[in-house]
Amino acid sequence: MISMRRTLVLLTMLFVSLSVVAPATAQQRRQVDPILPGEPFVKGTFSNFNVQAGGPQTIDLGASLGQRAIIFVYWVAGHDRADKTLQQVQEIANKLSADRAVIYGVAIPRPGREKAEIVKRLAELEIKFPVLDDSNFILGQQLRVQAVPNISIIDRAGKLRLANGASLLQVIGYEQTVRTAIERAVKDGEVGSYGYLERYYPVTELVGKECPDFKAPLLSNSVEQRLSGLIKKDHVNVMIFWSVNCQHCRRELPLINAWLRQNQEGLNVFSAAGVSDEATKARTKEFCDINKFVFPTLIDRDMKISNLYQITSTPTILFISPDGVIDSVLLSTDGDFGTIATQKMKELLGS
Repeated sequence: MISMRRTLVLLTMLFVSLSVVAPATAQQRRQVDPILPGEPFVKGTFSNFNVQAGGPQTIDLGASLGQRAIIFVYWVAGHDRADKTLQQVQEIANKLSADRAVIYGVAIPRPGREKAEIVKRLAELEIKFPVLDDSNFILGQQLRVQAVPNISIIDRAGKLRLANGASLLQVIGYEQTVRTAIERAVKDGEVGSYGYLERYYPVTELVGKECPDFKAPLLSNSVEQRLSGLIKKDHVNVMIFWSVNCQHCRRELPLINAWLRQNQEGLNVFSAAGVSDEATKARTKEFCDINKFVFPTLIDRDMKISNLYQITSTPTILFISPDGVIDSVLLSTDGDFGTIATQKMKELLGS
């Protein structure tokens, strides 16, 4: 069964709005095949967004392939986790031996994040390494990028050895993380064969830590609430991240609600619903009213709370101990919410 501070990672997910958006239609971009782990990477030349840092106007990958390891960090300007990861990689780059490895950021202009915004954000983050312009989503297709941040490593022989890294803390082997793989590539140009990594859920990094506090209005009456005020010291607290646009959420939340009608003792449940505009807010309230939810719902305007908690899929359910520490994460209700909630009450309340 589920133990204290253990993370429940159940697949069958809905991948939501942090996905990288490629050019609008397939007709607007050249289709290229993905490069499989172990295969030689393909040469290409790309414009450099970060000329302001002193780099060249264009980057020829062929100049490094087969000579030095290459670390790619796919990034979207203004995306909280992507920004943080880019800065963390810059810290590693500061110790870089240029003859062993090179680091390239990769970005794709999008509405609201055009070239000027990308250049501005790079300066704000104090990024010094080149950032490649992947407007045609060539590298994105070759590396099978679905979300940001996304880290890939080409070894000194020019072969893809690691793809789909989503966090420097991501474990990829015994006492090995994406960070240690980058550091090894920087140190000697070599990297183990890790392949295409499984999808990673960064919210799991919060397990064992105190809940980040925040303020948000209730959907029902717009009265602002602080998370610390919602946590009950004698209950297992449960926070559900969801969206009315998520089919999994529309199916699972009414089932959770039905179970809670009969089993509320010892549980303190509340939710945070993603809301981007007034129309979505109205639809969310209608869905809550129709289903007569027994738990309050906070408005997660523009995913600010979701970003704080590093949520990348919905529904995501956090079990929080009476002392406000995140005990575990349920990434799908296929594990039966009622069974898990009952077990959590036994573990955390002794009931």
